[in-house]
Order: sequence, then C-alpha cells, then structure tokens
Amino acid sequence: MRRALQEYIVTGIKTTVPFFNWLLVQPEFESGEFHTTYLDEILKQRNGRPFVEPSADDEDVAAMAATLHAVMSPSSAGSHAAPSVPVPSHWKARARHEGLR
Repeated sequence: MRRALQEYIVTGIKTTVPFFNWLLVQPEFESGEFHTTYLDEILKQRNGRPFVEPSADDEDVAAMAATLHAVMSPSSAGSHAAPSVPVPSHWKARARHEGLR
C-alpha cells in the first residue's frame, strides 16, 4: 500500500494521499500498536502542520496546466487574455486529446 500511494501523483488539488503516506510510516501504526484514540493523539502532536508542501516543480506544473487550459478552452475564443493564440478546431483538439492517452 505504501508503494502504491507513493507512486500516486496528484497536483493542483488537495487529496488525502499525503496523510495516508504519513500515517503508514508511523512506528505504532506499522507495528499494529494503536488504539481507538491513536489518530487523535498523533494529529494533536502535529499542531496542524500540513502533510506535504508543494515543491517549486509542482507549482510550475500547475501553472503550465492552468495556462494550457485557459488557451485551449473553447470559452477563450474571442477572449482578450490570449488574442494571438487561435482556438484549435474540434477535430484537432480531439486528435491531441487522443494522442495524450
């Protein structure tokens, strides 16, 4: 389970994956020495610290994805945000989408 969760890459939105990555490496959890209030206790010790901070690379990828979405979105046609970038025809957009599979 630990390996599968570490291979998961989700950027741009919050998920519970970092929490479970953290939980699975806790010594008490690994050894099965936990109880019904275990999670409450260890979360209290964290003092609200996040389980993961986005790296500069993650932020760059998110910015590129947002830019591509804004440029390739049909609603951007005629928008003053990117007037020099034509919106691809439906068949080109579909071919590009299929090519990413």
